[in-house]
Amino acid sequence: MSLSAKQLPTAFTESNVDHLRDIQLPDGVRLVEYHNGGEQVYYENDRQHTFSLYLAGGFETFRTDTPGPKGAPSHFCLMPKDSYSAWDVGSEQRFAHLYFSDDYLKRIALTTFDMDPRQVSLPHLTFAHDPALDAIFRHSLMGWDWNMSNSALAVEQGVQTLLVNMIQGLGVGKAMPQSLNGGLSPQALARVLEYMHAHLHRQILLSELAQQAGLSEYHFARMFKVSQAQTPQQCITRLRLERAQGLLRQPVGVSLADVALACGFSSQSHLGRVFKQYLGVTPGGFRQQRGG
Repeated sequence: MSLSAKQLPTAFTESNVDHLRDIQLPDGVRLVEYHNGGEQVYYENDRQHTFSLYLAGGFETFRTDTPGPKGAPSHFCLMPKDSYSAWDVGSEQRFAHLYFSDDYLKRIALTTFDMDPRQVSLPHLTFAHDPALDAIFRHSLMGWDWNMSNSALAVEQGVQTLLVNMIQGLGVGKAMPQSLNGGLSPQALARVLEYMHAHLHRQILLSELAQQAGLSEYHFARMFKVSQAQTPQQCITRLRLERAQGLLRQPVGVSLADVALACGFSSQSHLGRVFKQYLGVTPGGFRQQRGG
């Protein structure tokens, strides 16, 4: 369908797009496979970034808000949070959207490359092509039966691999500002993280962490979020889950009650709830997958 000046595009969320399958992952990450064709749409997402890969078709699809190429299978688009794009969708096409937050991307950049979160910026790309990203997306994300009980963990690992390769290959974070404002100093951050690791087995108060950084609780919480792309409590929870995963991988099985106690969870059931929420699998299921 050709673009008509009299016809305004429809919001993607209100269009005739078909949802073929959907999987919700920890940290608000979501992967959806779609099918559409023959309509004009615009796309905006004020909460998350979007990585869109064309799986089949798309040869007649192009952007109407800016000049550019037409689509094709294995070509992808990056649509950062709050960006706008308008599309003339031609013949039928099948594609997938990977939705992920800015904090999620920044944490991967931080933990994998020790990159300051303030240096991470996602580019806006239309119909780019990268064989490595295409292969990861198709095999490690789309290649699973999303209804299987263990698929969420496998797909999440695929998402992380995709984003790590994206950061490397697309130069995410290369355009660094002249000065970085806010955040904790490296020395203060090191003291805080060391304190967290040493006291994971018990409740850790915000006032204790603020004291390690020499700041008020209010300013510490803000500066920690700038430096780590997560709140202090989110960081503590992740460190506890990492320790729990390490214990569950041990060849000599530690009881789930002892794992909970060693990692600062109030009970075995508390460990189970948080483990399932963040990792998409129960501690017992994780142990079985790892052969522990």
